Amino acid sequence: MSTVRMRFPAQALEELRKDDPNTPVTLNLIRTLVRRGDIPSVQVGRGRLINYDALLAYLENPAEDKPEQVRGIRRIDERAGA
Repeated sequence: MSTVRMRFPAQALEELRKDDPNTPVTLNLIRTLVRRGDIPSVQVGRGRLINYDALLAYLENPAEDKPEQVRGIRRIDERAGA
């Protein structure tokens, strides 16, 4: 059974930069991927731990762009339901 490599976003970036010093990946990108749910994370105190291997897998094969979710109240045509 393999051990899951959990890292804080800054630690994940540091490890990624060891393997690839010229990576364009930023801390902001990692945090955005976590916020959107593209990378699984676990709340630990005030921070979040991410699965480092899931981050690498996502970077190897990014998900297709998801359609944006509509937030708030949307207008409906009053004539359509009558």
